[in-house]
Amino acid sequence: MLREQFGFHRQKQQHKQHASASGGGPRERHGGSNALVLGALGVVFGDIGTSPIYALREAALTSHSSAPSVIMGLLSMILWAVIIVVVLKYACFVMCADNEGEGGIVALTALVRAGFLRTGRSAPRVLLLAGLAGAAMFYGDSMITPAISVLSAVEGLHEINPAFGSAVLPLSTGILVALFLFQRSGSAVVGRTFGPVMALWFLSLAAVGIYRIVLYPQILTAASPVWAARLALGHPGLAFGVLAAVILALTGAEALYADIGHFGKRAIRVAFFVVVLPAILLGYFGQAATILSEPNSASQPFFHSVPHWALIPAVGIAMLATVIASQAVISGAFSMTSQAIELGFLPRMRTIETSHAQRGQVYVPAVNLGLCIAVVFLVLFFRSSGKLTSAYGLAVGLTMLTTSLQMLAVCHKVWGWSRFATALVCVPLLLVDLLLVAANLPKMPSGGWFPVTAGALLLVVMTTWNRGRELAARHASQGASLDVFLRTVRTGRHGECVPARVPGTAVYPGSVPGKTPETLASNVRHNHVLHRTVIVFANVSESAPQASDATRVDVRDLGAGCYEIVAHHGFVERPNLPRLLAELGGQLGEWRFDPADTTFFLPRDEELRPHARRDISVWRERLFAFMSFHSASSAEYYQLQAGHVVELGVQVAL
Repeated sequence: MLREQFGFHRQKQQHKQHASASGGGPRERHGGSNALVLGALGVVFGDIGTSPIYALREAALTSHSSAPSVIMGLLSMILWAVIIVVVLKYACFVMCADNEGEGGIVALTALVRAGFLRTGRSAPRVLLLAGLAGAAMFYGDSMITPAISVLSAVEGLHEINPAFGSAVLPLSTGILVALFLFQRSGSAVVGRTFGPVMALWFLSLAAVGIYRIVLYPQILTAASPVWAARLALGHPGLAFGVLAAVILALTGAEALYADIGHFGKRAIRVAFFVVVLPAILLGYFGQAATILSEPNSASQPFFHSVPHWALIPAVGIAMLATVIASQAVISGAFSMTSQAIELGFLPRMRTIETSHAQRGQVYVPAVNLGLCIAVVFLVLFFRSSGKLTSAYGLAVGLTMLTTSLQMLAVCHKVWGWSRFATALVCVPLLLVDLLLVAANLPKMPSGGWFPVTAGALLLVVMTTWNRGRELAARHASQGASLDVFLRTVRTGRHGECVPARVPGTAVYPGSVPGKTPETLASNVRHNHVLHRTVIVFANVSESAPQASDATRVDVRDLGAGCYEIVAHHGFVERPNLPRLLAELGGQLGEWRFDPADTTFFLPRDEELRPHARRDISVWRERLFAFMSFHSASSAEYYQLQAGHVVELGVQVAL
């Protein structure tokens, strides 16, 4: 889709980092690999790594039974859910579908779209909607994860002393606010800070699990799927209801894929298989052993698993770990927002690159503020992690389901698998996701409504913006030919007055290739001037993280000091117009970029003009206008100095 956004050439160093982010570059193979693994522990695995605090507890409470056969069945269900969904689906399958080193549901949707375009067809609208729905639900998950994670750990204070119970809510709120304030430091700093803490957390989780397993070694037999099958066949209603709690052990799986762009596949996989997976499984086995040996511990099996002398440090490390758990979805939300903006799914927002050494590490202040407000609301509204579990799971399941749907298209259209092979791999995963979603549907009245409602609202925003930009681009593509316009104004044909040529350079970014920008036509029409050098940018957005260097920029000489530049950009590239102009020296005749002699004429799409044949409803048109008006300024987006910018209001027909 042709859009107003524009991305620019990255330095060669960043292309080398791209290879690292794709899993296998020099940086990962040598000195930087340990730092990346440690950083991944601090950023990626907080969510799934702290699920043992509450997942088995909720499963046991849902079953209303501490019978050995039930507890063994619950543990077996959790174990095999982790193996099927997290290990096989995400770590081994979905992570292979990176979009040139970028992951997440938005990057996956772009990969699907590119796969269809290579066959000469547009991607079905249903796949685009599925991808946007998954992205919207990921935002809903990003709101609940910090709230439930921190609350579940701070509630451990009650196990130390019941008198501390009154401090749970204010302390949880304060911790979460501090976490969101810390986000502006960037995920690299966050990862270095939190990585050692998470390493200590996983070590502690594994140690406690081993301690309890030694005391009750029979629990190891629950590794057999026979126990899960017995529970499902003997108590189908109970097993189906417990699935709503089992999904709590899978939260954070999407973050493995979403954060590929931050740390690379290799670092994430090493951290997961070497540290995270063994630790969380040992933790679940240890808790189940505790419940079987001490039936009254089912209300808080994690804290009861810890020896009494270690309870205070265990609560402290759990609090730190659950703060970090929030980081997985927060950093994922930042990455996804940046990608969605470049792909035309969200309006421009202020996006800050927090690292010059590692691609993809960004901070989005508006998203950070929105998540902070939503998380604090959830803590104060639900007031306990037990009540919050009723809101948790449904959004996670829906995101997983949309990922599986997109993988159907990736396998067949991108990887070229046969229909049979695609169905053989993807259909079982789809069935598992559908089962998990169905089990969580009863949560809707008691809390599941919140993430679904938030996700639905975000889906409306994303589809409205995407549709509005498509219609605006279609209208622009029907505009006057640039060649014809320039010949007309230079020769004064059709009774037009010949504009005066004034010194300096005028730059008109954001046009459609070969078409006249509204800002150029408006400037000539009202001011009757044409600068000595006129540069028109035609911006083409790619469904890949970076555009190919071979086709990135194409310069066309239109004569009489006028040029058109067709520029391609990927969805992780940050626009910088002054830098690109400086790099074009020598390609535009004798012209050289001089910031003091250059004026940028930018469109300000404030006024929408209804089309004769309305292609969008009135309320969507108004929503699009509202978002367009409040989006980040074009000058900030293109990294231009305010003194060199002139904004001209234009009408957009929808």
